[in-house]
Amino acid sequence: MNTNENKTLRAEDLSDENLAGVAGGYSGEAVASGSFASQTGTGLNLLVNWSAVSDAFGGKTLNVTVSATSYSLYSGALANSVELRVNGMVYTATPNAINYSGSALASNVLAGFSIPNATGPASITASWRFNGSYSGVALNTITASGVASF
Repeated sequence: MNTNENKTLRAEDLSDENLAGVAGGYSGEAVASGSFASQTGTGLNLLVNWSAVSDAFGGKTLNVTVSATSYSLYSGALANSVELRVNGMVYTATPNAINYSGSALASNVLAGFSIPNATGPASITASWRFNGSYSGVALNTITASGVASF
């Protein structure tokens, strides 16, 4: 008599965590990515990089990184001074402090955001309350806007 005859097999949905242990795991599938930047007319601008990732169930997560591109730059971490608007929803973050004395153009990450259950196309606006001057130009808030198509 075969002891397996009485066993009932059941199909079940696997969560992303459970999928991670199956056949090498599942970390999502990149759907689209892109970037856009501000144009302040100085050597200091805001760079926004975005990517959309699809999970195992077809849901999408929008990952957005906001960076400052500049030559030499020193900036403190002013609380909640980075704002991200995605399709009307507002997210804030306290940026990383920047202590860069190089003479080459560099990109320094201010903040990263991960927005689950995102729908595209997404209208994105990132703002940084810099409240300073760069190359003799007063820059209170630096803003970059674009559309993430996914």
